[in-house]
Amino acid sequence: MSKKYKTIHEFLETCSEDEQNHIYDIYFDMSVDELVDIIFHNLPPDEVIAEIRNYRLEVAEEAE
Repeated sequence: MSKKYKTIHEFLETCSEDEQNHIYDIYFDMSVDELVDIIFHNLPPDEVIAEIRNYRLEVAEEAE
């Protein structure tokens, strides 16, 4: 598999229905904690950074 896929979804579109079901079953069987760990270890932080900036602004406004 030499092609680079941007998302898991993009890759799964190339798989058979049985293969897709196999992968979905793996993720559906995971605990929320396991899924959060995967997200935190693999996704870029841009959205979280923006969320923390907004949170800090809200907290600062409430403190005034």
